[in-house]
Amino acid sequence: MGKRLYSKKDVSKTKTEKLGIPDLFALKASESNHYYAVHSRYFSDEKLTCPTCGKSRTRCSKVVKRSFKDILWDTTPSEDDEERKFQVVDLTFYQRYMRCDECGNSVFPEPIDFGDKGCRYTNRLSDALADGTFRYSYKKVCDFYGVPASKASIGPIMRRRIQYRESQLPPVYTPSKLGIMEVSFFRKSYPVVFALREDGVYCMDILEDHYEETVLTFLRTLDASVVDTVYIDPIDTIRNAAAAAFPAANLVVTDECILRYAKNAMLDIIHEDGKRFPVKFKDAALTIPSKRLKDEYERRQIKGGLESRPRLKKAYAKHQAIMELMSKEWAYEDLLQWADDLPDDMPEFLPLIDAVEMFDREIKEFTAAKEKPPEFYQTALQAVCDAFRGMPHCIFDVLRARCFLTIPYDTIEENGVKYRLGIQTTRLTTNMNEISKNIKEAREYGL
Repeated sequence: MGKRLYSKKDVSKTKTEKLGIPDLFALKASESNHYYAVHSRYFSDEKLTCPTCGKSRTRCSKVVKRSFKDILWDTTPSEDDEERKFQVVDLTFYQRYMRCDECGNSVFPEPIDFGDKGCRYTNRLSDALADGTFRYSYKKVCDFYGVPASKASIGPIMRRRIQYRESQLPPVYTPSKLGIMEVSFFRKSYPVVFALREDGVYCMDILEDHYEETVLTFLRTLDASVVDTVYIDPIDTIRNAAAAAFPAANLVVTDECILRYAKNAMLDIIHEDGKRFPVKFKDAALTIPSKRLKDEYERRQIKGGLESRPRLKKAYAKHQAIMELMSKEWAYEDLLQWADDLPDDMPEFLPLIDAVEMFDREIKEFTAAKEKPPEFYQTALQAVCDAFRGMPHCIFDVLRARCFLTIPYDTIEENGVKYRLGIQTTRLTTNMNEISKNIKEAREYGL
């Protein structure tokens, strides 16, 4: 089983150099697009250390053929990396499995660093696939490189590249005003952490879930002594994590959050009761203040459409009322009265009703605050929500990478150290919308 089948005379120096993987020798049997290789240890008497007992009484037990897809890059310099020439090849690697005489039946594979366990792509090919998938659909990227688009591989491929890119990032800068907003993406919710600065809103990261431990793990990377205000969405786990991480900070539920919850409820009712509503772009037309409707014909169309949809009509009136309330000075009692007056047949508003009743302290913190978030705050967060809503479906790792690892972070230097602020929402949403367009166009035209 462990008999050595090749000797050094079977190694091709030319093909080994062309393959270009350190510590890997290509055999003369290699073809132009198929390489057969062994590790340099194959020709030595080196005793590998057993990972179980740490002893070196090991010997080759068997040799297993592992098949990879690999990529060979043209070494000619190119001004544009996307135009760089390449060749995708098959790589068969003869991997030895070692038996430890000290442990008896302990068997382990010889370690390699050019491919991950269970992956059929070499690391350099998987990195190329991941870099492309940051901006385009995984299938389109795989088609471009001429390899199968295995859904089972995309997670490990992306996570490996994400870990690398994250290792290159500078440490995060702690803002005095922090926010945690939950965005919806294909029926799942993800917290987005952002920093509010005088020159804009900066998205810092998107978290995998809103469990308290997940949120708290991120928040503890920040300096608790710097944060004085945290704008939160009315979710218990987020509130608990923020309170634990920043015990001296004020936790606040803002008017932006209340209006966002109200709009989301209104959109749900529109999608349920507003089918074949006689207005173009009904989502937008029915969720803006009526005084902003300039077209008299559109006003009449909305009025007529609501008359035949009584539940939608009541919801429209209540949504208009809360927008009017938030546009001027208001108190918590005004909001509570609005919630108490909601009809019972509108369960879509229940998340907002629960927020009003259970987060009274955080809402009162907002109404009592002398300094309110600037005007651009609400617009920035709404743009982020819209950008997430427009992203094509993908797993979380791909979503996060496309949002936060495809463009440089905004940075600041302090005491000679560079920190990352996050990505300003205007740059982030522009980039996200461009990526969404790339992917949707590829699907539309079958690219």
